Amino acid sequence: MADSDFEFDEFFEQINGEGDTFTTTDTRNPSNTRTTSNTLHPFSVRLDQEYIEVIKALAWWKRISQREFIEQTVNQYLDGIESEELKDILNQYHKNN
Repeated sequence: MADSDFEFDEFFEQINGEGDTFTTTDTRNPSNTRTTSNTLHPFSVRLDQEYIEVIKALAWWKRISQREFIEQTVNQYLDGIESEELKDILNQYHKNN
């Protein structure tokens, strides 16, 4: 199962050039994750077994944590989105949630 301590709000703030930055070392152990005054929050998602297996296998293959793999995957996806579009998406999300 994927690590459950990824903070999306913090991640999106960093994408937009806001908020504190953090450095991830060996994220296989959450106690090794360094932050600069940010607190990590649990995140849980239910996925079909095939996705879980792929995430685990690819993270293992790249020798990174599952959390780091998901972070990199989201970053690659966000490369195709303009920052203004992302801001609009986040604004709409916050209005509806």
